[in-house]
Amino acid sequence: ARIYCYLSVTMYEPVASASTSLRSLVGQLTGLRPLPQTPPGRIDASCVIAGAAREVTDYLFRSSNPQDDRLTILFLNQIYFRREAGVPASVVSASLDHGVRLGRALVAWIAADGYAGTLGRTYTPPVGESLWRSSPPNFGTAISPYWAEVRPMVLRSAGEVAPVAHVPYSTSVGSPFWQQANTVYQTGLALTQAQRETAMFWRDNPHTSGLPSGHWMQIARQVCEQQQLSLARSVEVYARVGVALHDAFLNCWTWKYRYNLIRPVDYVGRYINPNWQTWVATPAFPEYTSGHSVASAAAAHVLTNLFGDLAFTDQNAIPDWGTRQFGSFREAAQQAATSRLHGGIHYPMAIEAGLDQGAAIGSLVVDRLRTRQ
Repeated sequence: ARIYCYLSVTMYEPVASASTSLRSLVGQLTGLRPLPQTPPGRIDASCVIAGAAREVTDYLFRSSNPQDDRLTILFLNQIYFRREAGVPASVVSASLDHGVRLGRALVAWIAADGYAGTLGRTYTPPVGESLWRSSPPNFGTAISPYWAEVRPMVLRSAGEVAPVAHVPYSTSVGSPFWQQANTVYQTGLALTQAQRETAMFWRDNPHTSGLPSGHWMQIARQVCEQQQLSLARSVEVYARVGVALHDAFLNCWTWKYRYNLIRPVDYVGRYINPNWQTWVATPAFPEYTSGHSVASAAAAHVLTNLFGDLAFTDQNAIPDWGTRQFGSFREAAQQAATSRLHGGIHYPMAIEAGLDQGAAIGSLVVDRLRTRQ
């Protein structure tokens, strides 16, 4: 979500600076100070985007994989297409130079967001009967336990939106907490084929759809294409959704590690059925609240603000899982959230509270982020 947000801002700013209808995000996003001004003369926004995006992607990706030339190929293709569209070489050159200056200014902003300080630090989870521990079958180490230290975009603090507290922890048969776990267990025992397919459609692993944030950015892209939006309108959509996803995951992760609640797969294995397995493997971080729910509700709220209750087609990044039709963005968010119950990953309370949490974050993005003049 952090990367999608920064790339969306990188695409948005060159267009906003040349637009009479869009407003810069400078002074609106935390720590984003005035950027290099557009030089006089003709400037091609698409070439500025290419130059700025190359600087930003080099910073975000190149250090981890310097041999990967896909970004260079993408950059060269963008310039080729602009030349083929008739943009003069002098305009391309001036636009790229401005893009580089803009990209470097954005890199300086990005580098100060606190992310670097979260890397390489040892994390020892607190120990307790109700607390999260590394879950089967992967038993991975905690993912991003210090994410609360990353700078928010429009939230006043990482934990500004607090989810309602979960029901009191208990191992007593029939207690509200036991019932939450038993619901996950019983749902897993009776999964229909349709529910299995829904869980897989929204599974959103890192190297497939790029996590839930990637899936929702793909939805934003598809809607822009389906609606045949202009460049200005498209980058506005990306920026607003990108900011919402960034702050949604920041807020969700802050509360996940504050609550540090035990996962259903662990609770069921201890107190209901030690042989039970989930349909989708449980990722390595605490339970409460559901990241899919928070992110999906936040993105859906922002998209609904932009488009209303728009029916759309979602072509999953994994071809095997096909295409789905939704009557609205909120319908898609509800399905994404519920898919984590089908997968055996979250208690119902984590899903329901997460949807409310995400909607509240989306509302703050709508209220605080001004993209129109």
